[in-house]
Amino acid sequence: MYGLATYIRNIFFDKGILKTMSHKTPIVSVGNLKAGGTGKTPFVEHLLTELSSLFNIAVVSRGYGRKTKGFLVVESNGSADMFGDEPLQMARKFNNVLFCVCEKRNTAIEIIEKQYPEINLIVLDDAYQHRYTARDINILLTEYNRPFFSDKVIPFGLLREYRQGYKRANYIVVTKCPPLDEDSRKLFIEKLSPTSKQRVFFSHIVYKAPYHIDNKDNTIDLLKHNVVLFTGISNNSHIRKYIQTKTELLDTITFNDHHSFTQKDRIKIMNRYNRVRNKNTILLTTEKDASKLQNFHSELYVLPIENEVYLYPQSEQTIKTQIIKDLCTIKSNKQQNI
Repeated sequence: MYGLATYIRNIFFDKGILKTMSHKTPIVSVGNLKAGGTGKTPFVEHLLTELSSLFNIAVVSRGYGRKTKGFLVVESNGSADMFGDEPLQMARKFNNVLFCVCEKRNTAIEIIEKQYPEINLIVLDDAYQHRYTARDINILLTEYNRPFFSDKVIPFGLLREYRQGYKRANYIVVTKCPPLDEDSRKLFIEKLSPTSKQRVFFSHIVYKAPYHIDNKDNTIDLLKHNVVLFTGISNNSHIRKYIQTKTELLDTITFNDHHSFTQKDRIKIMNRYNRVRNKNTILLTTEKDASKLQNFHSELYVLPIENEVYLYPQSEQTIKTQIIKDLCTIKSNKQQNI
């Protein structure tokens, strides 16, 4: 039933029965077919790192998990209850980017265009299925170890819509890739079966040195410490595997995605930590979880991640190069239409 409902909804959009609203500001959308776990937030952060020195960017997110309603500008000293954990995480890292949360993306964009005329690029966060808003570059993420072409629609799999929805994308980014040779990439592309107009990128995660939750300049070497890990993300298998290549992972405490940590959770974490710790043990969590864990514990460290993204088959060409090229054409066409 879920798949059928999304299928009919997409037909209504394709035939113009449901309307899509266009805006004057160029819009890049990032999303996925799968429900969670594709590395969306690190990828959005990668785009911001690459593009924020060239554009005045606003990021529009629904603000999943927040307890507020309506349009809000994210404040870096705010809380996840007010803004959602992922927008807050990003706002604390990119002070030159405007982050907004709103259930209705079109409403948010209209407010931004009216109140922040300097904004010349809008990034829609997690909006692949939100077809009420037109986008100029539609980016679809798919995880290498569970690509959409090997998955099924909820409840038989994790897809939010039928896999044929991938054809709406302008770019397809394969995330969380292991080291791949040319033959492996070519084989994956054959299974992916992109259209002639789609550009495909491969990306992999780069883990950085953990930093203290209260001081990003205070970093440590994982090789000299063992770890108790706790996370509230959809899939922590990649993090666990990485830690185990560096040091001993003494224990892992797993919570659901977007988990809000209660006092009971904190006691549980500390009890598990104290049970196995030694003088070289640290508590470790993700940046997403750290946004909800201020004043938690003096030995809590945060594991930052970054993405490296390259176009296939021209591996020397980055996604930044391609977006800038495409946006130049898009902006020129929009100005002519206006």
